This record gives sequence, C-alpha cells and structure tokens, in this order.
Amino acid sequence: MPVPLDCSGAESQMSHTPLPVPVYFKEAECSFSIKKNRQPLSYTLPPPPRHKSITVSRIFSDRRLQPWTKPRSVSFHGLHKQESPLHSHLYDASKRELFFSQCFQKLSCLGRGSFGEVYKVRSHEDGQLYAVKRSVEPFRGEGDRQRKLAEVRKHEHVGHHPNCVSFVQAWEERGQLYIQTELCPGTLLQYCEEHGPLSEWQAQTFLWDMLQGLRHLHDRNFLHMDIKPANIFVSSTNVCKLGDFGLMLELDSGDLRDAQEGDPRYMAPELLHGEYTKAADVFSLGITILEIACNMELPNGGEGWQQLRQGYLPPEFTAGLSVELQKLLVAMLEPDHLLRPSVEMLLNSSLMQKTKKRRKLVMLAQSGIQQFVSMYKVSMNLARYCYGPNSTATFNHILFGDCSF
Repeated sequence: MPVPLDCSGAESQMSHTPLPVPVYFKEAECSFSIKKNRQPLSYTLPPPPRHKSITVSRIFSDRRLQPWTKPRSVSFHGLHKQESPLHSHLYDASKRELFFSQCFQKLSCLGRGSFGEVYKVRSHEDGQLYAVKRSVEPFRGEGDRQRKLAEVRKHEHVGHHPNCVSFVQAWEERGQLYIQTELCPGTLLQYCEEHGPLSEWQAQTFLWDMLQGLRHLHDRNFLHMDIKPANIFVSSTNVCKLGDFGLMLELDSGDLRDAQEGDPRYMAPELLHGEYTKAADVFSLGITILEIACNMELPNGGEGWQQLRQGYLPPEFTAGLSVELQKLLVAMLEPDHLLRPSVEMLLNSSLMQKTKKRRKLVMLAQSGIQQFVSMYKVSMNLARYCYGPNSTATFNHILFGDCSF
C-alpha cells in the first residue's frame, strides 16, 4: 500500500501512527476479578412501586378466592392433585391466627426474594426444626395459583435423596402457599462467604455431593435449571444438597413452553437458542465449582460472560488447581452441549472416584465420632444418676486415665 504524502510531498507524520488493534483473549484478565468481601446478608426488600389506582380485586370481589382462605393440604401423590383440610390437634379453626402461627414457632428469616420468604421454624407437633417457604403475594387468580402449586408437585416428584433437600408437606391458606422442608444451616453461598476461599479438596467433595444429587434428578428426567451456590444447601455435617426446585423442568411432560432460565451468571449458552437438555445443568454446576474453587466473581454479562461460554478459563484463577480438576472443569464448560459429559461420566472420572473413597473415609470418621460422643453423654448421665453429680471427674479418670484435654 502506498505511503500517504503531505502537501509538500514528504511522508506524512500520520503514517507512523500505530493503528488500534483488537483485544483478544490474551488480555482477558481485565474481564474477571476475585470476589470482594461482602457485608452480612440483608433480607430487606426495596419498597414496592406505587400503584396509580387501587387493585381490581378491591372493587370486584372474586368469590373463587373464598375456598383459598381455609388451610388445606396440597399434595400431588397419585394421578390427581389431592386437597384436604389440614388436621392437627394444635390447630383451632375458630381462632383468627393462621395454621402456620398456631403450629409453628417462627425463629428467624432465612431469606427473602420476589417469589417468597423462607423461615426457620420449630414445629409444635414434634419439636423439630424445619424451613417453611411462604409465597409473598396472595394468588392473583386461578392461573397464578396453579403455577405456584406446581412447585409442590416438583418437590414431591423429586423424592428422597441424601443430596436433595427433603420435602415434608405443603398447604395453602388465605391465598398463600406454604412449603415445609428439612432445614439446613445455610447455603453454599453463605458457607463460602463465612469460610472464605475453599480448598480444592472441599471443592471436589462438594462437587461429588452435587453430582450425586443431580444424577438423582436426571435419572427421573428432571432438569434443575437453576443450579448456583444460593440454591445449594450445606447440612450440619457439610453435605451438599440441591434445593429450590421452582424452575425445574420435567422432560417427560414434553411441554417446555413455561421453561424459564435461572441466574444468567450460571446459564449454559445453548439455553439462548432454546436447547433444554441435561447438559445445561452440567454447565451450571461447572461454573459453580469454578466460582467457589477459584474465589472468582462471575460476570453478569459482557466480554467475560462470552469468554466463559467459548471455552476460555482465565489461567490466573485456575493455575492453583490440580490438572485433573482443570480438565474436569474444561469438560463441564464445553461450549457444545452435545460434547459435554453426562453426570454419570463425571462421577466415573478418576478424580471423582478418588474423591468418593476419601469422602467415605471422612464420613465414617464423622459417624464414629458422633457415636462416641453420644455414648459418652449417655454414660455421663447414667453415672450422675447412679453416683451423684460429683461422679463426673471419677468417670473421666476411669475412661481417659491421666490424659489431659
């Protein structure tokens, strides 16, 4: 190409000005960052938008709402939905208090969002702790009611599995839906915020747990569709459980018109094209492990979001991981969902098989310690009962000798 000349015939000074060049993946570190220290979780919601006028329901009363006022059990066991009055010796229908207030002690609010609020409660029936999710707004109509009740059906169809949050019961009262489940101390998101960056061993262990829970769903042709740390729960023994099945899809139904994508930070790329397969859950789980293992702030969009969905993993974050885990993450984040490994293939990988053996040893050790502590407490109570309150020191001397703790 000829060099441009100025008016005097000399070479133009502009000819030596460097032209801008596009930025490729070699400078991708600008798109990613480590997680920042967060403030304690706050569950206060912004005020709702002002209504320009009163709601239609205040002008025209809908008699169809009347059956929803009384507490009724909701269950989908069998071929059809079953609704029946709630029975409890603690519930008095003549009182104005809700069934929820009469039969449970509300201890704290675990979380609050646009779809519902979750409470830590103690049941007055058995004294056990549970989690109860209550819909925020009353049903807006029969269609809205059926959509919300669908979450109960999904919970029931999941069934019991040690790596899935267990469903207890559900009921509706005064136009609101209540779902009672087992209680876990917190989510994986809270666990990481409290304990800081996880070790690789912890990340591998949590991956093993989540893969088992995901296999349980996929074997029943369910897609979770919203796997992320906020929807993964950690038990008191550090076992991970999949939860929040509100967006779960049932492939056997063949109707994907109501399919909804979850958090865009964890969303598989093929969902943008309407491809709903089990591979989407594998991608979301891979992004989750990348986040917790590398203490990485996931991009909500932009260049970094695109790079993660084009098979690029930033080396400045993954350099500290073992080669085996890096290979597993690369496979889980494969852009082509047809080439992405299944849950069964991941569980059979050499890394997960080693994690399985180590996990079993840890669980056996924890079980042995718990049994010893339980036996010790029983023995101490028996000693106090037989020999009086001053027998504790004597019993410890017999049991442990001169060992000091």
